[in-house]
Amino acid sequence: MPEERRLGEVPGPRGHWFWGSIQERRREPLQLFTRAHQEHGDFVRLRMGPTIHLLSLASPELIKHVLVDHADRYNKPPSFLRDVRDLLGNGLFSSEGDFWKRQRRLMQPSFHKERLATLAEGMVDVTGQMLARWRSHSTSAPLDIFSEMMRLTLAVVGRALFSTDVSGTAERVGQAMAVALEEVNYRGLSFGLRPPDFIPTARNRAWRRVLSTLDAIVFDIIARRREGQTHGDDLLATLMATQDADTGERMTDQQLRDETMTLFLAGHETTATALAWMWHLLSQHPDVEARARAEVDTVLGDRLPTADDLPHLRYLTQIFEETLRLYPPAWLFARQPVKEDVLAGVHIPASPRVIVTLNAYVLQRNPKLWPDPERFDPDRFSPEHAADRPRFSLLPFGGGQRLCIGNAFALMEATLITATVLQRFQLRALPGRPVEPEPLITLRPKGGLPMLLEPLSRPARVTLPA
Repeated sequence: MPEERRLGEVPGPRGHWFWGSIQERRREPLQLFTRAHQEHGDFVRLRMGPTIHLLSLASPELIKHVLVDHADRYNKPPSFLRDVRDLLGNGLFSSEGDFWKRQRRLMQPSFHKERLATLAEGMVDVTGQMLARWRSHSTSAPLDIFSEMMRLTLAVVGRALFSTDVSGTAERVGQAMAVALEEVNYRGLSFGLRPPDFIPTARNRAWRRVLSTLDAIVFDIIARRREGQTHGDDLLATLMATQDADTGERMTDQQLRDETMTLFLAGHETTATALAWMWHLLSQHPDVEARARAEVDTVLGDRLPTADDLPHLRYLTQIFEETLRLYPPAWLFARQPVKEDVLAGVHIPASPRVIVTLNAYVLQRNPKLWPDPERFDPDRFSPEHAADRPRFSLLPFGGGQRLCIGNAFALMEATLITATVLQRFQLRALPGRPVEPEPLITLRPKGGLPMLLEPLSRPARVTLPA
């Protein structure tokens, strides 16, 4: 039996004698990880300062080891959870152990296929409202499509969660969520080098204000629903009605608040980011866009899409899946070993000084898994090409028992939005403006994504909200 190797024997970039690769991690993480894996293989070690070992994994076998085979030995890093727990509380994203299992079991029925189908009409309706607004926008003035997708997916998740309950507070929710997202990104990339929360800096005061705003809105919605002042066939109603099969218990107001905030954050930031990248890619590949438009015309003709159309809009779904491969919004997953392990022959101690990262960005551009990996090719996800692909060669929604509960919601939402927009508009790249990724907590287009709108002539029977 081969002797176990030590952490120090895992190959990786040397970096600075004291700081290691921490400066490159903060300034150019995509380039750092890509170069490290190209030079040292699928399992590399990067020093983050004098004491932290960051192990980056970019192969299906190694990722399966961490997410499935030995998932009980790895948890999300407490330092990262501290940075998001003020906002998300003890929701699905930030909870662990038995509590997480109970919450996941309670929430799963809300995301069954039949339940999600009832939300499709609202998704299309909200998209129609956006397109009605676009009709009055000048065709010569750029529009930030990333901001538009953020605004759209916030409206979609608000409708899905609360029906029309947030109609009067959508602007406040949107503004508060924008601040919250920026702060979560800042905290996640600060590596602990920021003033503690109890110090009243301008940033910390703004953080407290946005948390108070969001709490007030969400708790008020929950209270009015409990008192019967509002009604809705939405996810909030499903969550409130769900009972634990073993104890008969329902979620408390605090649990509803935490799960609602988690769905708000995860349900619009990641999908909006992926949709923005998709419109960019379509503008660069007119052949793919033409084929997508032909599918929409063939399947829908002069009517708006419904949930029943989803199986027939397969190419649109493949476009979104290929976008998720090239630009995964959740581009890096972090785990901390809480029990000793042996990974690829290397002894992994249970230590807060060891962080294991599952690198979706590098994995999904690995030429051993994806021939010609930089090429945008939605046919990679046709049934015949996807059948033999290794299970963990793609991580758009994580994997293992913590696979994102909203993955089917996101795929349905993206397909319906894409079909509805393609019926009415063509989005053109802004000439001369480079587009590059900004790897924050999510992989955003840096500086937004200004594009030009070109309205299309459609049959009169496709009516959109005024």
